[in-house]
Amino acid sequence: MGAATALTLLGPAAASAAADTTPAPPAGVTVDVLGGSTPADEHAAIDYTIELRDAGTVPYRHVAVTAMLPPGFHILRASPALAASAGPGSMPTWTADLLPGRTVDIHAEITAGTVQDLAEAAEPLTGPSDVLDGSGPGSGSSSGAMAWYSLSACAQSGPSGVPVCGLSRQLLVKTDDDTRRGIEAMVLILGVPLLVGGLGVYAWRARREPDMD
Repeated sequence: MGAATALTLLGPAAASAAADTTPAPPAGVTVDVLGGSTPADEHAAIDYTIELRDAGTVPYRHVAVTAMLPPGFHILRASPALAASAGPGSMPTWTADLLPGRTVDIHAEITAGTVQDLAEAAEPLTGPSDVLDGSGPGSGSSSGAMAWYSLSACAQSGPSGVPVCGLSRQLLVKTDDDTRRGIEAMVLILGVPLLVGGLGVYAWRARREPDMD
């Protein structure tokens, strides 16, 4: 009976202690990834801003901010400077101090990879038809004209903290694909008749107006 009573008394205390040690995301902290709002060409330099905001009441020191780059992408330059190497295969990391009611911006110029990079990385998981556009759904081709990619960033306070993340999803366009030239030719072919037709209507109306007077 004594043992049962002891377990009853210790149960709530143990549960409370376990709850206190459960990692939680930093309260009030948000992460937004801004930039890349228009489709980018392969190998283009794209400007991104990682915006960190502490809307809570608690300051967070030495917050680790990590960017997850798509395959083939790498950082060309960044401000502030990186806290960890951004070599091939590594995740670029910064350190930031967040104060209540304040915003911290991290600016990075990122060089894009290729559509083929994205296709090869995603094909084992989802298949190329889920990644590529421009070749038609379900085409199974890895040489599409464009592909979607995501660039995300996470802020984490402490090694055991729960990260807070933001995401930007954009479109990468194949620069050496005939599709671009095809689109330009289509605009030219359709635009010339429309222009000629518009001028013809204008000339016809100009001739009729004196007759009506």
